[in-house]
Amino acid sequence: MTRRPENIVVVGAGLAGLRSAETLRARGFDGRLTLVGDETHLPYERPALSKELLAGKRSPEQLALRQPEFFREQQIELLLGRRVEKVSPKHRTALLSDGRELLWDALVIATGARARRMRGVETPPGVHYLRTLSDALALRSELVRGKRLAVVGAGFIGAEVASTAVALGLDVSVVEPLAAPLERVLGTEIGMLLAERYRAQGVDLRLGTGVTDFACGPDGRLRALELSDGSEIVCDVAVVGIGAEPAGELLGAPAIETDASGRTEHEGIYACGDVASSWRPSLGRHLRMEHWTSAAGQAAAVARTILGEESVHDDVPFFWSDQFGLRLQYVGFASEWASIDVEDDGDTFSVRYLGEDERLLAALVANRPGELAGLRRELAASAVVSHTTSRDERELEAV
Repeated sequence: MTRRPENIVVVGAGLAGLRSAETLRARGFDGRLTLVGDETHLPYERPALSKELLAGKRSPEQLALRQPEFFREQQIELLLGRRVEKVSPKHRTALLSDGRELLWDALVIATGARARRMRGVETPPGVHYLRTLSDALALRSELVRGKRLAVVGAGFIGAEVASTAVALGLDVSVVEPLAAPLERVLGTEIGMLLAERYRAQGVDLRLGTGVTDFACGPDGRLRALELSDGSEIVCDVAVVGIGAEPAGELLGAPAIETDASGRTEHEGIYACGDVASSWRPSLGRHLRMEHWTSAAGQAAAVARTILGEESVHDDVPFFWSDQFGLRLQYVGFASEWASIDVEDDGDTFSVRYLGEDERLLAALVANRPGELAGLRRELAASAVVSHTTSRDERELEAV
């Protein structure tokens, strides 16, 4: 029988790190519990950064997931503004950026992801990346009515920032090298449906075009984006939203592979949240999901597993995005599909992503929240059938 840990260190003070720590306490862990975060802010609600916070509708204080008294009451030692520089699985230590060394019986890595940077170009003043609360506050100070904003990348972050900026009265351009916004996730047809919406809201959308460089004025500040077609977009401020990269360097790889309960290949070390590529039994593959519900679910499963309550996170994936008057909600997972069914009435629409056998793989609804429960049930039932079929096929191959 595995000895119950007495000293647990959680690296990363985002949603996953916080949820793992609070679940440990809620499940009765009464040993030493340390939560380490490299930002100076209390754990906060990250999805609001590109929306309510950027629009000035919520303050940084309103984004806090827990207040200081929570950590005191729960006896969670909160170490903010510190990085874990090195982890030793052999000696069970974690070295902090301030020189302090922490001992652990169990270690949870919830370091999340960082904004992917544009490579090969200098980043002048006026160009922003958006991942942290500090990033959002710096960008918010520049989003002034009448200014010209250029957004690099028409993914979820780019679209949400563009939507917020339009509502604030900025002149917005979006540059995307693919044929449609969100093409890799939603497909070209649905991406073009969204593109029509963006343009109807006044966005200058440049598709199939990349950014080659940033042009600066005499003061060294951003003046324009130089594009791959030889043109340029004159702008006062720019946001680069070209994805995120998992921060798994503590274990020597960008993404950290885990089993369905969050265990890594190192005894006593677990991972959850955006940094984890976790095994999904229902999908028969490892999957890294950069979304709120996955981070929370994985973290809770890790905490229970550490305490000997074997727990698997394999819920139907779900995420949402608010942009240009649409509440987009996506359930399931489909990296590829055989066909789609679209029902569109202008202000709302729904999309079903189907496999070769007409089985539902994923679905997207826009301003149709009432359809989600039924879609979740259908996907859950479909996953059970698919998992059973795959298992039977493997057994037949073994014979």
